Amino acid sequence: MSKELCRNRLQKTRELMEEQGVDLFLVSPSPNLRYLSGYSLPGDERLFLLVLPVQGDPFVLANALYRAQAEIMPVSDYVFWSDGQDPLAILKAELERRGFADGKTALEPSLPSLFSVPLSRTLPKTEFVLGSPLTAPQRQYKDSAELDLIRRASALADHVLEALISRKEYWVGKTERDFAGELAAQMRSAAFETSASIVAVGANAAVPHHVTGDAVIQQGKGLLIDFWGSFEGYFTDCSRTFFVGEPDQEFETVYKIVLEAHCAAEAKARPGNLLGDVDAAARSVIEGYGYGKYFTHRTGHGIGMEAHEGPPAALGETTPVKPGMVFSIEPGIYLPGKLGVRIENLVAIGEQGPEVLHHYPRELKRL
Repeated sequence: MSKELCRNRLQKTRELMEEQGVDLFLVSPSPNLRYLSGYSLPGDERLFLLVLPVQGDPFVLANALYRAQAEIMPVSDYVFWSDGQDPLAILKAELERRGFADGKTALEPSLPSLFSVPLSRTLPKTEFVLGSPLTAPQRQYKDSAELDLIRRASALADHVLEALISRKEYWVGKTERDFAGELAAQMRSAAFETSASIVAVGANAAVPHHVTGDAVIQQGKGLLIDFWGSFEGYFTDCSRTFFVGEPDQEFETVYKIVLEAHCAAEAKARPGNLLGDVDAAARSVIEGYGYGKYFTHRTGHGIGMEAHEGPPAALGETTPVKPGMVFSIEPGIYLPGKLGVRIENLVAIGEQGPEVLHHYPRELKRL
């Protein structure tokens, strides 16, 4: 990520600050800080902040241990503190010296209470607000470089899934946890920075956020795989549902309905529609077959530097579908005690409609 790109993003943020009457933005280690500055280390118990005023020079407050990493950021002013010093007292003194102490201040939404609570006591006259409205409008629309990273992440995820599923009967007798462990290993080998998954066998798949456990993959059972990960700072997210052996009529019927709902939602994912229309398209199909009460979640979520970001493709969501958006399409049907089916792809919205970012087959595969 170039410093010029970061400076442009910082300038856009300042324009939004001015529009919203925000005087100061305090950004701690987070996807927002990575987006604005290129700094990608996670936070810890030592206070680290990018201090961005609506006017005047930004500066970084950091422990001296992080000097080398901090100096990659697109600012020229640093205030380093050492263990044994009080970083909040140092911050207060710097803000007063620069004339920023009592303005309306936006906070990084993920700033831990370890810092936000003492900060409110250190600056009692300051009005604190969430910083989401300063970054979300920018991150909602991906530029060409961001889109390319999500494409690459999605292609890599497809290859990882194919490598595992191609083993077919190898998985019979293995557990959900066995599959998830190998999936994580393959994601690491494919250069993903982070990854996670839901692996659900049989009736476990009827719980949309099932916690992967020791259920055994076996003949006559469905196998739902939902996995996601970050590649060079950008996420992919994909779900497929398989069957071990020959599926019964009920499973095949449910699968066909979910696939039809998925395709209907994809067709609505184009400029001129609302995100709520995408959800309504999938929901209408599933309700039409009498399974409406078994579709228990939204159709999709935005994605980018976080697995879930931006407005969702949910019923009643009035955000227009526009070029640059990337979100999931993942309708599902969940029959308690029996089975669950979910099919998920990411789509990137272009001027003419959706670009499907996953190319792993959506048709039912048997192991």
